[in-house]
Amino acid sequence: MRKITLAAVTVSVALIALTGCSAGGGPQAGGSGAKPVYVFLPKSLNNPYWVDARKGMEAEAKKLGVTAKFLGPENDDAAAQVAIFDSVLATHPAGIAISPNDPASVTSDIAAARAAGIPVIAWDGPVPKSEVLGYIGTDNVAAGEQAGEALAKSVGNKGSVAIVIGSLSAVNLNQRLEGVKKAIAKHPDMKIVATEVSNESIATAQSSAETILQAHPDLVGFVGIGGSDLPGIAGALKSGDKCSSVKSVGFDVVPQGIAGMKGGCVSALISQKPYGMTGQALKILNDMNNKKSSLKKGFNVDTGVVTVTPDTLADFLKTAH
Repeated sequence: MRKITLAAVTVSVALIALTGCSAGGGPQAGGSGAKPVYVFLPKSLNNPYWVDARKGMEAEAKKLGVTAKFLGPENDDAAAQVAIFDSVLATHPAGIAISPNDPASVTSDIAAARAAGIPVIAWDGPVPKSEVLGYIGTDNVAAGEQAGEALAKSVGNKGSVAIVIGSLSAVNLNQRLEGVKKAIAKHPDMKIVATEVSNESIATAQSSAETILQAHPDLVGFVGIGGSDLPGIAGALKSGDKCSSVKSVGFDVVPQGIAGMKGGCVSALISQKPYGMTGQALKILNDMNNKKSSLKKGFNVDTGVVTVTPDTLADFLKTAH
């Protein structure tokens, strides 16, 4: 039987109450004129990446004339996410999009939703060996390769480099790690000398990066795999006065990454498209609910990434979203 902490249940109940996702909030709730309700379940709410994702969902909901809810734990917490998923199932929404902290933890809820006739898609992070109808988001192996190549370019294709990764249970982060390794392997004069896990904590990412720098004084570069990793790495470089000598690359054009780049501590940011990703995901769910989708089970929609450098940052920010 799945173990759920009291804290997780408390988070779930509070979020459901705050968002008004009451029982019976599915597509038929409130009579024939009620708007269908769709639910997005992000890994957490404490990263600016999710702010853009929520905005994209809300903009598309307005276009479609539907209700969409964005419910997640404050921090990356698999048990809390499961508790929220459990509560959402009781409302029988018109569709669910899940970005899992731990894919194995949500497979039974996905199966329960599908058994109840609720369309469920994986968004942002895949859920292997589950009954999701398909995936929309970044091709994370390709994105990891792009990050690895950006780092290689910044260090002149040679030297010792290190990796900080948010979690080893998240499929999308492991796929990025695979891609980074593939890219670095193409450069025989480069070597990965350390890989540390941050548990999606900026503070832990910074302390891990500081430890790596002490152990490898000849280090020339870092890759941050998760959303909290690059801010931590940049903090370590800044505190150690190494921004000019050690390059860093990471994911998502968020305020911390932008500040790091403007401060000379970040060489490249791999931008996903959270705003458009959720917009497309909501449209897919709405089409499925209305029996208008042409997508087949097992679909995979790659929303792509863009490498942003100090030279392209200003133009990127003008056209973001």
